[in-house]
Amino acid sequence: MTRSRLFTLLTLTLALLLPLSASADTGTDGSVAFIKARQGELTRLLTAPKSPANDKAVTKVFDKMLSYDALARNSLDSHWGDRTDAEKKEFRCILKHLVQDAYRRNLRKTLNYEVKYNGAAKDKTAYLVKTVAKSRKNARAESVTIDYVVVKEGNQFLVHDIVTEGSSLVKNYRSQFRRIIKKKGFAELTSRMKKKLEKNGTQVSCG
Repeated sequence: MTRSRLFTLLTLTLALLLPLSASADTGTDGSVAFIKARQGELTRLLTAPKSPANDKAVTKVFDKMLSYDALARNSLDSHWGDRTDAEKKEFRCILKHLVQDAYRRNLRKTLNYEVKYNGAAKDKTAYLVKTVAKSRKNARAESVTIDYVVVKEGNQFLVHDIVTEGSSLVKNYRSQFRRIIKKKGFAELTSRMKKKLEKNGTQVSCG
């Protein structure tokens, strides 16, 4: 797999599902331990036989790890305040399922990568957990940096963004969403998102 192909894959799938390395936990205030723990849960689930119960368990881990509220709010950016409460609720629901669909299609493709943890940096509101992913099967493949923007909400950590090779997932979403809203409007954006879910065979009720 080429580096550009892997970069695209990781960006689309949020790159959260990589096996644990033996690196020391050097996290700030537990942020690295949080990422390691969630990845450990996912790795165990993904190596188990596939079943409806297993899928539900994976979803529960995602729900403990990702801040869907932050993803929805930050990806819409200035357009978030223009939305009604009902529109916000629907958008968050659709985005959540799209993210989960992307994981379910691609998460096993990254299981042959090992992650090295390089600690965490803290700014005023968030921790940046730094990791480097390296292929176990191809020693010549270039490593890929994957950083997690982690925020402590109350007494729990949640991931607000993923930065792969310097490219922010939220910023990529924001650029796409802003372009569609500007040309076609918010209703067109949600319509396209719903059609994507339908194409993937995902039946959800977000209205």
